[in-house]
Amino acid sequence: MESSFYGKYKRMFLIGLGALLGLTCLALAKYNTFLGVFGFVTLLVGLYAFYYVDQQEHTAREQEIREEFRSMTIEEREGVSEEKPVSGLALAFLQIDDYDEVLQGLVDEQRPLLAAAVDKFLQEWAEANHAYLYKDGRERYIALLSTEDLENQENQDFTVLNKLREIRVGDHIPVTMSIGAAKRVEAGDSVLLGQLAQQALELSLERGGDQAVVKSAEHTWFYGGDTEVVGKRSKVRVRVTAAELARLIQQVKNVVITGHSRMDFDVLGAAMGCAEIVRHYDKQVQILVDHPGGTVDKLAGYINERVPGLICTKDSLEIEVASQTLVLFVDVHRPQMFIHPSLLKRAGYIAIIDHHRRGEEFPERCNLSYIMPGASSTSELVGELVNYFPDVRFSPLTATALLTGVIVDTKRFTFSTSARTFRIAAQLIEAGADQRMIRELFTDSLEVMLYRAHILENVELVFQRFAVAAHDEPMDGARIAASRAADTLLEIDGVDASFAFYPTDEGAGVSARSAGDINVQRIMEKMGGGGHFSVAAAQLQGVTITDARSRLLEILEDVQEEGEQK
Repeated sequence: MESSFYGKYKRMFLIGLGALLGLTCLALAKYNTFLGVFGFVTLLVGLYAFYYVDQQEHTAREQEIREEFRSMTIEEREGVSEEKPVSGLALAFLQIDDYDEVLQGLVDEQRPLLAAAVDKFLQEWAEANHAYLYKDGRERYIALLSTEDLENQENQDFTVLNKLREIRVGDHIPVTMSIGAAKRVEAGDSVLLGQLAQQALELSLERGGDQAVVKSAEHTWFYGGDTEVVGKRSKVRVRVTAAELARLIQQVKNVVITGHSRMDFDVLGAAMGCAEIVRHYDKQVQILVDHPGGTVDKLAGYINERVPGLICTKDSLEIEVASQTLVLFVDVHRPQMFIHPSLLKRAGYIAIIDHHRRGEEFPERCNLSYIMPGASSTSELVGELVNYFPDVRFSPLTATALLTGVIVDTKRFTFSTSARTFRIAAQLIEAGADQRMIRELFTDSLEVMLYRAHILENVELVFQRFAVAAHDEPMDGARIAASRAADTLLEIDGVDASFAFYPTDEGAGVSARSAGDINVQRIMEKMGGGGHFSVAAAQLQGVTITDARSRLLEILEDVQEEGEQK
């Protein structure tokens, strides 16, 4: 593209110049015919010369572009050929979390006042961000705004979430909100914009609410999630999930139940509960596990003695996983954490039951997804589901495994514990859970206790609120010892979160705990792990404990800065 005035308007210039000279030649012809003819011929030759030069310049420019294109990489060429205009609009779905629970603490006269206060707050937020806000039902809103204004909210880490919690009308639990937003799609593709916004909202809700998720066609961003989850788990949702699970079991030939690598008590407990349900329908079932060692293997050994063949490893799996197989994943939803990821391709049906906040990674195909971050454990979820299978009764062994999963994930009913948790625990005890066996499972060897002591010896207080400790000598029970150490570190006065490092065969591991103010799940996600608000962990491959600890300190520095800015 020419940039000069002449280059942009050369053709108009030549036409105007030709017309002027033509009129001049006509005027000369009145006085001298020879001069008129000579002038006209000269005019034609000159115009042709200008045209020829213009064509040569055009040809040279085309050649230059061709040479430039040839020198590009394949990726660069695709970027040039596929470049499309991007819409400047963004779409956001806003949903108030647990509205019914919030209103329960108010008298009848105060409830419309709270609803009006929330409406006013969100309308003022929309006006400040140049957004069109539409209320779609009692607790759901739709906002249309520019991408620039949405990204301003992202830069502020969606402070609207924190400000909403400050609304008070009478005595009620804080009002929280989940946001799902979409941006940067092709201009005119409103369908994709709506789909991405809805997916983002569902992801925000499945991660426990009180946070914002923003999606584009290529990426997902997470914001907020600074409060403990208060899970909205209605009886209707539980009943519908139970009915769908029953339908899936009935239409398949066999079932494989599995969980995350480095199996824990919650995986084994939830798997045993699900296996009890499957056996009720006379379907072949096996629980696929790995063996991390320690007391989890001890419980697996008890189960193998009483129900031979139920628990298996990849090498001993007898069920042929095919189109008529249901693979049920418990206590996990991230494919990279599956014991046997290839099952996703081979299985005809996929189901997931989990209590961890949902991450961006998720199976492409899933027939049933029941993710409830508000639950203490997956064992609690399975214990509740069985109430909607009237003819299913847990055996004492299954009840023991389930109760063990609940006890471990709640740290003996001190973390993520609700009234529902205690009700399920009471049901499991009534079903015959062996508390003596559970007590024996929780005993540690002398080696584990000494290892925990070594971790505690190396504790450091970071910003006077984070306890970070490590021990770099390998041991079979290192993960259990680190978990115990992280629990103990929370007993230090003033500590809001604790982190205990230990070596693994692949690199380094870390157990994280929170006293309730810090979301350790978000911290562990940044290190490649996960979990839930108060209890989380990460496994880092190919790094030393020193490197992993340095990475954690960088993240904690960011957390501290964010806290100071609020």
